[in-house]
Amino acid sequence: MQYPHLFAPGKIGKCSIRNRVVMPPMATNLGSAFGEVTPELLAYYRRRAQGGVGLVIVENAQVDMFQGRSLTAQIAVDSDKFLPGLRALAEVIHAEGTKTFLQIQHGGRQCTPSTTDGLQPVAPSPVPCKFLGVMPRALTREEIQELVEKFAQAALRAKLAGFDGVEVHAAHGYLLNEFLSPYTNKRDDEYGGSFENRLRLLLEILARIRELVGEDFVVGVRLSVEEFVPGGLALAESQEIARVLEASGVDYISASCGIYESVSTIIEPMNFAEGWRAHLARGIKEVVSCPVIAVGVIRHPEVAERILAEGHADFVAIGRGLIADPDWVKKAAWGREREINHCISCNVGCIGELFASGKVRCAVNPWAGRELFFDERARALERKRVVVVGGGPGGMTAALVAAQRGHEVHLFEREKALGGQLRFAARAPHKEKLLWFVEYLEEMLPKAGVSVYLGSEATPETVLALEPQAVIVASGGTPVIPEFSALDPSFACTAWDVLRGSVVLEEKDVVVVGGGVVGCEVALFLAERGNRVTLVEMLPHLAVDAEVITRIELLKALSASSVRVMTSTRCMDVEGRRIVYLCDADPKTSELHPEYIVFALGTRPNRGLFDELSGKIQELFLIGDAREPRKIFHAVYEGALAATQV
Repeated sequence: MQYPHLFAPGKIGKCSIRNRVVMPPMATNLGSAFGEVTPELLAYYRRRAQGGVGLVIVENAQVDMFQGRSLTAQIAVDSDKFLPGLRALAEVIHAEGTKTFLQIQHGGRQCTPSTTDGLQPVAPSPVPCKFLGVMPRALTREEIQELVEKFAQAALRAKLAGFDGVEVHAAHGYLLNEFLSPYTNKRDDEYGGSFENRLRLLLEILARIRELVGEDFVVGVRLSVEEFVPGGLALAESQEIARVLEASGVDYISASCGIYESVSTIIEPMNFAEGWRAHLARGIKEVVSCPVIAVGVIRHPEVAERILAEGHADFVAIGRGLIADPDWVKKAAWGREREINHCISCNVGCIGELFASGKVRCAVNPWAGRELFFDERARALERKRVVVVGGGPGGMTAALVAAQRGHEVHLFEREKALGGQLRFAARAPHKEKLLWFVEYLEEMLPKAGVSVYLGSEATPETVLALEPQAVIVASGGTPVIPEFSALDPSFACTAWDVLRGSVVLEEKDVVVVGGGVVGCEVALFLAERGNRVTLVEMLPHLAVDAEVITRIELLKALSASSVRVMTSTRCMDVEGRRIVYLCDADPKTSELHPEYIVFALGTRPNRGLFDELSGKIQELFLIGDAREPRKIFHAVYEGALAATQV
């Protein structure tokens, strides 16, 4: 077997697990507003279990509704009324041969009144989370004792519901993490101050859980081994915590990291290296004998195998990788690694949607969170000839899905390679993971039987000559260039020109106009090549179109770079090589005199072919940027949706 460690059976406590792959708990917001398990949630977890994962740890179930709720549609386990839904959830996972634990959680200070139904968040001390900006109140001793029982009763309900174990969530800045950390715990009673006092609540909870569930039921803990905030938990102290936890009888430790104030380390954007957290798991494994789970940007089977083979951990968690491709495990086991649709760490669907109180989605897997409503394996009732115009992410997805449904598919791409904007967007700093999706689609299209025509500009004549029953137009967009009357095109270009390499700038004075995501990225790209870059943005803030965690890292990179930033500044006119601009803070116009100007002002839809075909094709679809310039997230979903409607 190519991955002998990854596919070796394992054991946690008295629970035997068929392989070493764990789906860690990841919030989905697929529960109801009142904490119930929903059909959507059942379908989501059933699909992941079908993919061959050894263990599914179900997302953070709330032990104290609504006081501890950190999401608007978080499942709960604080009442017997939730048992029927939880039983159904354990049952659908077990039906696929997969073991399952339930994570139990209290959000603590990392809640807001919008999620707690107006209640003030609680914490060990009145120290607000800087990410959320909400002041919590300190828990009383009586409330702390009530929480011990709430966690314990939640664990008992998990056992009654048929789960194989529970994971006590003491990571990511939630309530139990807040008690463990000197950064958030400023109490001067028996639950704060010393190392022993800060551990007291967690140990009391674990002891009471064990009293109720017995020795055969798995009880584990998830820790933030490093909090990445000044004065917070670090590896050395977390190793001491791990020793105490093992002595208390925990069956495993999941080694995670971060709190909301260092949220980029919890749900990493693209700039984090694959497997970067493995050393934290190794640090815990060095001091305990119970199983340790490694987690964090583990995307490829060979990386997972190496983490196990080198002794960093006993199990590996594939989180967002299983959102992107539920069949990750089976494909790795069958030697079909090139068919894995890898998570690209864009954060748009899996966390960006949740921050907007939406449901879990995925930019590269249009079915994620929609399993109840879309059967990705359903065949079309009638085989049709389908033409797809445009080989970007939306067009490629449309072609693949249509072919997988049994249609005859022809894909036209005017460039000599597939990928569309992703090809050159991947050249921006730390965006290489975008090519993973392109490579996956390039692998799958011929296997699905799609006929691909590269370097072929689709025209009404070439499309109609194939006599298609359906046409999906994914012709993308055209970069916006302002219509300045005196603009000299010899010293102006678009961000696309720079990233695709058709314009090469080095050691130049360059002004980038437009401070959205693309403008910020091309500014960094140019600065890395020795250019002296000024970034001009009319809004008071940069990258407002970015997903929040990605934006944090992007702004950090800009702050650390040599790029000069001018926000609240409008480019009024360009005359030759002279830029006239107006800053909101100054009523008078000023000038810049760069050697080159790069426009990053978005795109306009390229829908000409669609208009020409209107009325000539019975089933005609317009998707992606050709419909409205947005993100890969939208293009992929619209491509898949159009293909299901053919």
